[in-house]
Amino acid sequence: MSTSNQHISVSSLAETKMALHSAKHGLSNPIHGIVIGKKSGDDNNVLEIVDAIPVCHEVPTKPIVDMALRLVDAHLQQQGDNDDLTIIGWYTSNASTLDDDTPNLSACRIASSMSDNCQDGGDNFILVMVTTSGLLAAVSKDSDSSLSPLCRVFQKDTKTKTFSSEVNSSFVTQENDTSYIISKALSKEMPIYDFVDHISNYGSEDWNNMDWIKNGAIKL
Repeated sequence: MSTSNQHISVSSLAETKMALHSAKHGLSNPIHGIVIGKKSGDDNNVLEIVDAIPVCHEVPTKPIVDMALRLVDAHLQQQGDNDDLTIIGWYTSNASTLDDDTPNLSACRIASSMSDNCQDGGDNFILVMVTTSGLLAAVSKDSDSSLSPLCRVFQKDTKTKTFSSEVNSSFVTQENDTSYIISKALSKEMPIYDFVDHISNYGSEDWNNMDWIKNGAIKL
């Protein structure tokens, strides 16, 4: 079933992690990460975005992406109670504060490559873009976050096979109070680490605390 026929729900945890990752790096560098989720509902007509795992805050290289994907996949397989969670997408935020229209080329290429390796042909694979306007709305008391959604979801265009087809926002829902939760998390400056943070600080005193897969310090 294509994502065009599905509703997509975004958990507060996933959206908060993407927001924190973008706020930490995204206004000056592109950020990239892995989207974790599952299918649910009648006839599997809901695609749940359950978690987000930060990978890097730069233009990603193939070795970084490949290693991160292997480690996350191994982590999911080791979890006995993972509730059928799998890698269902990729997320990004553009480096330019003026570019909220389309995902950057690197993210589109990664999403296309990952979707090609999916058993279902990548019909349900998604690319999530964190918008600057949505991020600013989350921290602004005077802004209506419903008018500036934090996340825009893209799927593979059936003709061009590129991730240029945006999922209608009416099919994308977030948990109650997500905007408030994100605002509080940003104001508290909760620490978040990506895979590049982890490998760049190998051997340092803080290395063991840089749990980039779980980011357990983020408490909602």
